[in-house]
Amino acid sequence: MPIENSRGIWWKIGYGFWLFINIVVAAGLICSAYAGMYNPTEVAGAGIVGMTLPGWFGAAVFIAVLDLIWWRRTSLIVILALLVCAGPLWNFCPLNLPAGKLTPEEQERAFTLLTYNTLNLADCEMDSGPNHTLEYIIEQDADIVCLQELYMVKESESLHVTAEQVDALHRRYPYIIFTKSQCVMSKYPVSALHVDYYAPDSKGGDFAAYQIDVEGHKIAVFNCHFQSIGLTAEDKQLYTELTDGKAGRNSVGEVSNHLIAKLMHANQRRARQAEMIGRYIKHYGGENVIVCGDFNDVPGCYTLRRLAEFNLKEVYPQVGFGPMITYNANRFYFRIDHVLYRGCFKPHSMVRGSLRSSDHYPLTTTFVFDKDAVE
Repeated sequence: MPIENSRGIWWKIGYGFWLFINIVVAAGLICSAYAGMYNPTEVAGAGIVGMTLPGWFGAAVFIAVLDLIWWRRTSLIVILALLVCAGPLWNFCPLNLPAGKLTPEEQERAFTLLTYNTLNLADCEMDSGPNHTLEYIIEQDADIVCLQELYMVKESESLHVTAEQVDALHRRYPYIIFTKSQCVMSKYPVSALHVDYYAPDSKGGDFAAYQIDVEGHKIAVFNCHFQSIGLTAEDKQLYTELTDGKAGRNSVGEVSNHLIAKLMHANQRRARQAEMIGRYIKHYGGENVIVCGDFNDVPGCYTLRRLAEFNLKEVYPQVGFGPMITYNANRFYFRIDHVLYRGCFKPHSMVRGSLRSSDHYPLTTTFVFDKDAVE
């Protein structure tokens, strides 16, 4: 006899409970998908809710599968929620087909941009040989390189930076500008633009802006490092214990509240920084603009939504496939490095490196100028 025909009290209780689970998951999915619409300075917890989207998405898919197997009547709830959240979910987990190789004609109109938080060349994979981070940058040979958390590049025995690596960088990149803790290396002429923001603590954020002349096209490039969560070594240890289930019952609440308070404060600072960057984009940005770097925030966040108001589009949702992780430390497995653009070029592909010498993965984007722009 089908389950739905068994109208006993236990069936009704089970059905009611399952209906409640469907409603909770659907509501959680919608709230997390659109939490980035709210300014964290006005709705303090909005940014934290947005970070939970991957969990709600996974739960919604799991529940929808079970619904279709056992209780098809309730499947409509979660399926409708998935449809309502289609836009934010695509940004988080796009399903684009591979772009394929550039044609010879497209190669003539293409340029590449590498963005990478280098952790000041600390090289977490250091064993022997030259510095892994610099070696990757040299081998990648991108046309434009935007680096965060990098104060200088010089020969260093402690960091395994060799004279050969320094020479190789200068041979490839005749234009190198260090601005506080940011750096740009370019094969094309670069001039720095004035951006009046710097937090002495690198975790507080830092920004740099440049005008780069790419084959006659002026591009305003904003190299960003938004406010970090700012966890101390002790905080990270507490988080590790919490995720391991080793935190005591009484301390779970204390640890959670402590971490949530830091997350809320960071979200609020990033919101204010987004407003500031927006003013500089309006002031300096012409037709062609690229904003890239370490945003310390997830897809769909307020910062990305705010920048979208300046006609900037995210690269990864247009060329990527599946969810991506760009931060590889402390079990904060999120895509927090982003590239946005507007202008007479479009993204062809984005490749995430697998190098773990920094706590971030490098991202390389290939752009192609429109045909009309080069004729």
